[in-house]
Amino acid sequence: FYAKSMPKRPLKEFQLGTLGVSPIEPALVIPPNKISTYHSSCTIPTDISILTINPHMHLLGKSFWAYALTPDHDTIRLIRIPQWDFNWQNFYTFKKMLKIPAGSIIYIEGVFDNTSDNPYNPNNPPKEVRDNNGSMRATDEMFQLIITYLPYEEGDEAISLE
Repeated sequence: FYAKSMPKRPLKEFQLGTLGVSPIEPALVIPPNKISTYHSSCTIPTDISILTINPHMHLLGKSFWAYALTPDHDTIRLIRIPQWDFNWQNFYTFKKMLKIPAGSIIYIEGVFDNTSDNPYNPNNPPKEVRDNNGSMRATDEMFQLIITYLPYEEGDEAISLE
């Protein structure tokens, strides 16, 4: 609102999983009394520079993992949360922009605990829980990774975001 000109490189965003560019496999239907694992992935068509990521699940989330696999078979770690905490979900900003080359595949894996052993399970006894098209009720579930990025430009990796 206060700049005299439009931004040269406006931020862009996409998400994997719930309401995103890639489906959840298998479909996010979490049976009662089970710990279940789900995946989603998408191919990046052009070089991008990632600024932030936001992993998102609700109360049945147990762990979250995201990484990119480059065309040269290098692994770029994005985030690993071995003990999901619904109260800590946030946008995580990298120290410097992270280049993801064209043709890379971003993978996400989420584990959900729909058992009585999960102290955050809102259902006692556990019942089937599913992705309700992005419902924001904590008792429904979501599985997504939101990525904020720019089209890559030479030198982005040296730009501090701290």
